[in-house]
Amino acid sequence: MNESATLIYDGDCAFCRQSLRWGIDHLPWFSRYVAFQKINPADYGLTEAQVREQIWLVDGEKRLGGHRAAAWILSQQPTYGWRLLGSLITFYSPVSALVYAWVAKNRHRLPGGTKECSIDDRP
Repeated sequence: MNESATLIYDGDCAFCRQSLRWGIDHLPWFSRYVAFQKINPADYGLTEAQVREQIWLVDGEKRLGGHRAAAWILSQQPTYGWRLLGSLITFYSPVSALVYAWVAKNRHRLPGGTKECSIDDRP
């Protein structure tokens, strides 16, 4: 388990906060975490646009976005089942990326989501 990794999430999104809370409550280990609204993304080697689009896991020079960040957290678990799930997400990365993108785009419609969870389309 890597104690220096930080998960960056959307602190204004109820669905994101609820998902984070689920992870903290149900996974044996969880990384540090911070809402992107409370940081300067450049300090983590990211842009404002990147942190608005998806979660990020930052660990030194490693930056994993979206489904890869979730898979990394699962792969750090002491429990085999969670690590296996993380491996499956990574193995099926193209499908996992599509699922993550769909959830991110529709998070305001999912349980716990609110209008604040909506991602505005940008030209």
